[in-house]
Amino acid sequence: MAGNITGLLTGANAKKDKQKEIFGVPFSQYAKIENDFRFYHKFSEKTNFASRIIAGVAYPYGNSEFIPFSRQFFVGGSNSIRAFRARTLGPGSFDPRSLSQGFSFDQSGDIKLEVNAEYRANLYKFLNVAAFVDAGNVWLINSDPYRPGGKFSKDFLSEIAVGAGVGLRLDFSILILRLDLAMPIRVPYYEKGDRWTFNRINFGDSSWRKDNLVLNIAIGYPF
Repeated sequence: MAGNITGLLTGANAKKDKQKEIFGVPFSQYAKIENDFRFYHKFSEKTNFASRIIAGVAYPYGNSEFIPFSRQFFVGGSNSIRAFRARTLGPGSFDPRSLSQGFSFDQSGDIKLEVNAEYRANLYKFLNVAAFVDAGNVWLINSDPYRPGGKFSKDFLSEIAVGAGVGLRLDFSILILRLDLAMPIRVPYYEKGDRWTFNRINFGDSSWRKDNLVLNIAIGYPF
């Protein structure tokens, strides 16, 4: 929680045009919580299953109508939904492709829901492989005219992004080098009824591969 004592002392209320400032800058007032639940199951000496659920919400009030950018949630990337590059997904059904090409994708939200599942197996000594599925998104609490479709609503399940892929892990004991190749199989900013992408998969098309196959290179396991 942030800004509560200052907000109480100053009587700050941004929604009633009573936003207060400190040294000429409005202070932030919000509450934030995030939980991470994990489950692991070992099938044998060489195979196991790992899963994770992340849920979080940040709520602005008092002196703030929005959460500071650095305190919002992000998804995508090598330790999140691997079929989407870091911070390029969300919020909600907002399409980041609508932004100008010179804009650096950096999408964020006030609500986060993410689920990851991964089957891991050892092939030979230090060589491990994995098959995984990631799903989730972020949403806004308040509407943003610059990001239509980003507000959390009762239709949030229809805005869940899904990605799947395979991975190669080189386990050198002191260092694990991870290579994950993923592709989106459900894209929330496509038109409703056309968000599943199974009918678009075409590994033989170089343009499709360039737009849909995402290689993640990282150190250590994602969870």
